[in-house]
Amino acid sequence: KDSLTILLIGETGVGKTAFMDLLANVCAGRVMEDFKVEHKKDNEAGGNGSGSQTNKPKLYHIKCANGYMVHVLDTPGLADTRGTDFDDAHKAAIAETIKDQIETIDCVLILANGTQERLPIPTKYAITVISGMFPSSIVDNMAFIFTMVANPLQFNFKREGLDVSVRKTKFWAIDNPLAGWVKYQKSLNDEEPPEDFILEDMRETVHATYAKTMKTLNSFFKWVDERKVQPVKEINDLYNMSNKIEASISDVLARITQTEAQKTELIKLQNEMETQKQIKKINVNYTTIINKPFHVHEGTGEVHNTLCCASECYHNCHENCNVSFTLDRDKLGRDCNAFWKQRVGPDGGYICDECGHSSKLHQHYRDKWVVKENIETTEDKIAKEKFLAASSEEDRILVMKQNIDEKLKKLEISMADDEDQLSSICSEYNKLALSGSFVGYISQAILLLQMHEKKMTEEGAPADALARMAERIKSLQKRRDVVEQA
Repeated sequence: KDSLTILLIGETGVGKTAFMDLLANVCAGRVMEDFKVEHKKDNEAGGNGSGSQTNKPKLYHIKCANGYMVHVLDTPGLADTRGTDFDDAHKAAIAETIKDQIETIDCVLILANGTQERLPIPTKYAITVISGMFPSSIVDNMAFIFTMVANPLQFNFKREGLDVSVRKTKFWAIDNPLAGWVKYQKSLNDEEPPEDFILEDMRETVHATYAKTMKTLNSFFKWVDERKVQPVKEINDLYNMSNKIEASISDVLARITQTEAQKTELIKLQNEMETQKQIKKINVNYTTIINKPFHVHEGTGEVHNTLCCASECYHNCHENCNVSFTLDRDKLGRDCNAFWKQRVGPDGGYICDECGHSSKLHQHYRDKWVVKENIETTEDKIAKEKFLAASSEEDRILVMKQNIDEKLKKLEISMADDEDQLSSICSEYNKLALSGSFVGYISQAILLLQMHEKKMTEEGAPADALARMAERIKSLQKRRDVVEQA
């Protein structure tokens, strides 16, 4: 091939940016003494090493010494310590960049720390997200390069620690010589440099590391060159499908919540009938309950809107939103007109001027909330006629009990239909995605948040911050339950 396109993905802190620099130097044909930092500093965000340092996806075009091209899409670190909302934003940005700038992919390269025996939860989560983004057909183009491995004896990772879908992918291990070379150069220029024999040892170590790394990269590029080129259309399809599932989850959760509330009221009314003989009043209450309108999602085509996701809040806070479609809730809070007063709430989000909830509980959807009025069915008319035709109070109570029983059965069927609708979308996604399961992504997100919750507790985080984290976990658990039942 005269050009290769590589998607470079890795958990925060595994040396992804340094690896980009290594590729740029090696492809340019530079000897180690001429190595220099190539990675653009304008693609760096603030924060410490525990947060995602890469600001946004960026496609780099590396011209090789032989005239060939290597295109590398450097992506944001997944498992961002600021929360899964940021990972959603990273994922959206990656998908958008792929759609706009890439036609085919030769390799999806995942970097991971090779000194660890098992994958830490953030890495598992990152791989789960990746597996959910890419179709199963791309598995033959996926590979791992494990970093920080100075020699084979230091490679501790166990293959069985990977998910079954990616367990047979190709492995390489390296210790990036660029970092060692930079450190060696710094030592040479120190005011009090190390003794000569130490400097010589450092130089020999870096040169040996460089030689091993070159062999590894030669093997890697030979393997990539042999891969079948993969088109990106299915990646875009999966991303759009995952957004559709998210909207369906929101819709189904809302329907189930409202249906459960209606069931509770009907059961309460049913129980009251045992002690209350005012059948006229009971009938009025029954009519009020069954005619209560439902809030449901309605598609808006390509138009996206800012909706509130808080429990039992069905506000369209900004229809046809002025902000480009985003899953970054912080960006939504800063830029969407629904938050133009810029009032900061206790959770650090902006308070919505329309509904009063935090921007962290809002999301872009290509749907909007609409009120669905309950239309009287043929069964409802028959039930009403039976009730009116009853000749005595006792008969009317009996008919009313039957009506409530029938209505409860219909509500159960309605809930099952909603879950079937979601199941259909999830099944289609599961057939295409490498992960084979949408629920796996949610489960790993829960584990990641629980890990952060434990860390917050150990560090003595404020009670309100812990409460918000617990609420976020609870919300994800509800979503997982809905998908599992579907």
